[in-house]
Amino acid sequence: MKTAVLLPVYNPDEKFLRLVKELHKRGFKVVAVNDGSREECGEFFKRAAAYADVIGYQVNKGKGFALKRGFEYIGNNLSDEVDFVVTADSDGQHAIEDIERVAKLTRKTDGIVLGMRDLSEKIPIKSRIGNDMSKIVYTIVTGVYLRDNQSGLRGFPTRLCMWLQDIPGNKYEYELNVLVTAHKEGLKVTGIDIKTIYENNNKNTHFRPIKDTVRIQRSLWSYGLISAFMYFLYTLTISLLVWFEIPHFFYWLAGIFVWVTAMHAVVNVFSAGIRHRQKISVIYYITCSIKYCIATLIMMLFYYQGWFMFLGGVIALLSVLVLSYIFGRSGILGKV
Repeated sequence: MKTAVLLPVYNPDEKFLRLVKELHKRGFKVVAVNDGSREECGEFFKRAAAYADVIGYQVNKGKGFALKRGFEYIGNNLSDEVDFVVTADSDGQHAIEDIERVAKLTRKTDGIVLGMRDLSEKIPIKSRIGNDMSKIVYTIVTGVYLRDNQSGLRGFPTRLCMWLQDIPGNKYEYELNVLVTAHKEGLKVTGIDIKTIYENNNKNTHFRPIKDTVRIQRSLWSYGLISAFMYFLYTLTISLLVWFEIPHFFYWLAGIFVWVTAMHAVVNVFSAGIRHRQKISVIYYITCSIKYCIATLIMMLFYYQGWFMFLGGVIALLSVLVLSYIFGRSGILGKV
């Protein structure tokens, strides 16, 4: 079972050539995607062609686009030759030994493998901003805590190449979208510790702290829209019951609670699509019910105390976000 290493490359230097040569020496099939690098970088790609399949295009389109082009190439041309794909950065951020370890674990699990750095160490501020924000929001949205969801060192079975091409995003948000989509569709992700490497204080990174962080957060929050809409609908319905003084308040409340919780479950299952059957987690829906119960209690407290119900709805929604993060950090729904 041979493994391909997929390298998205933008404006490379000598580190790229050293990496390609060493990967080739260790028996990997290397695929390098030129993501619209400057013309003066052409010499690096010419020299790399002796050790790798070099493909690409003239206009820079982003890391996600480069990865999807690489998956397309591997799926169409190398599926009979390689069984697994490891994605890695081409700028020296991933140790050769870690690439080998990810490849080995991918072959063993026959699933998705995520290399995770120790982000508690001292890392450049532009990298810490994006990493810390994405960890918090990812935990709230998915209910699963990932110590590092920004790492580009990952392993996949070749059979997922088509699936990987369908995931939205052309820039840095793509890699986070892969993890969220895998979670929604019931695909297991196995984590493995890797070294934390930031050469030259990460000054050569192409990551733009503000613009790319906003792009990532916008993409991530979009995955939580279904849950957010259901919680909003629930609190709004309760507010309307109170506002119009509907008789038999508790009966209506119980019925709405059951209905919205059930709809939350159904909508999330069907939103996963038909490519993979989502595994329905009983614990997931228990935690949803707990969050709805607490939101209800907060609304009832505001109702019987005669307080402003809109404020109660806001506090109820905030409590749901906090509880989602707490459940995620506790590992109730799984931890990678």
